[in-house]
Amino acid sequence: MHKISLYLLLIAVTSCAYSQVKYKNIPFPAGINSVNEEFSGMALWNNRVYLEPQYGDHKETKLDGDFNIYSIATDSINRVITGKDMALSTYKTLKVLNLDKLPDSVKKYYEGFEAITFTNNQVYLSIETNDKYAYCFLLKGSIDTVNNQIRIDPNNFATLKRPLYIANAGFESVTYLPKENKLLALYEFNAADKSNTGFLIDTAFKDPPQKKTPFLYFRITDITATKNDELYGINYYYNGDYNSYLDNGIVSKPETAIKQTISSLRDSLDKTPDYLKHRTFARIVMRRNYKDLQWKQLITFDGYRNNWEGLTLFDKGVLIVTDANRSSKQVSALAYIEF
Repeated sequence: MHKISLYLLLIAVTSCAYSQVKYKNIPFPAGINSVNEEFSGMALWNNRVYLEPQYGDHKETKLDGDFNIYSIATDSINRVITGKDMALSTYKTLKVLNLDKLPDSVKKYYEGFEAITFTNNQVYLSIETNDKYAYCFLLKGSIDTVNNQIRIDPNNFATLKRPLYIANAGFESVTYLPKENKLLALYEFNAADKSNTGFLIDTAFKDPPQKKTPFLYFRITDITATKNDELYGINYYYNGDYNSYLDNGIVSKPETAIKQTISSLRDSLDKTPDYLKHRTFARIVMRRNYKDLQWKQLITFDGYRNNWEGLTLFDKGVLIVTDANRSSKQVSALAYIEF
C-alpha cells in the first residue's frame, strides 16, 4: 500500500473511532507552547482561562524561584473553536509572589503544583509532595489583575493527609462549590473499596473534614464545578501507571471488573486481555454534587501521548490541557470537547 493511502486510512480509522466526540485542538500562543510548561491545572474566572504549570519556568529552583501562571481571554478561545482564528495569539503572565516565604515543612517535600481554583478575588493552588510523605498542601492567595500578580499568604495554608500511599498520587483535583461555599479536594487514586476520601474545606481553612468519595478506576486528574455544584472530572489512565494504579496491593489486575463497570473498554479487553498495559484511556465523568457516590461517564476521548491534567467547563463542554512532562514522547495540548 502506498504511504499516502496508508496515511489516509489511518485518518479515516481515527475519525471513525472518535466520530462521536466533538473535539477541537486549540494551538497555544508562541511562548507557552513547549512541553516545558507542563500545564497541570486550569480554571475559568472573570472571562479568562488560567493555566497553571506544574513547576513554572525553573523546575530546578523549586519554590525559591520565579513562578508564573498564564491567562487567555475566553473570547480568543471562542474564536479558535468557531474557526474565526487558527490559533491563540496573546496571553497574560501573572507572577506568583511569596512562594519563597513558605515554611520549610512545605518546601522540603514539594513536587510541583497540580490544581487551581478561584472564589471572588481569592485563588487556591494545590501542591503535590513526595509520595512517601504523609501530607499535601493547599495554598491561598489574592489575585491582582491590574498588576498581573498573585500574592500567596505563606502563613495560611491547608494540610491534607494522604488516605493511602500510592506512587505519584496526590490531591491533584481542587474546585470551589458555590452552593456550599466550600472547596473540594480529591485524592488522585480512588480505587480502594472503603477508604476513598477527599476533603470539603472551608475557604478560610478551618478544620477541613474528610469526605467519602466514590470508587473509581484510573486517576482523577482535575475537577470543576457548576454554579449548582455539579462536578465534572478527567478520569485518565496512562499505561505506564499499570503497576501503581491497577496492580498495587490494593487493586490487583482488575480487568474483569473493569469490563463490567466501563463498557467502553469491554471490547478492547475482550480482544486483548493486556490492553491496559499498552494503551491509555481518557474520559469525562460527572457527579450531581459532592454527596453523589457514583461517577457517570459522559464521553471518552483520545488519550494517546496526552497526559490530560487540567479541566474547566467552557461553553457547551470542557477545555482540557496536558502536562507534557518535558518529554518528546508527549505533546503540549489545549483542546475543547463538546458533549
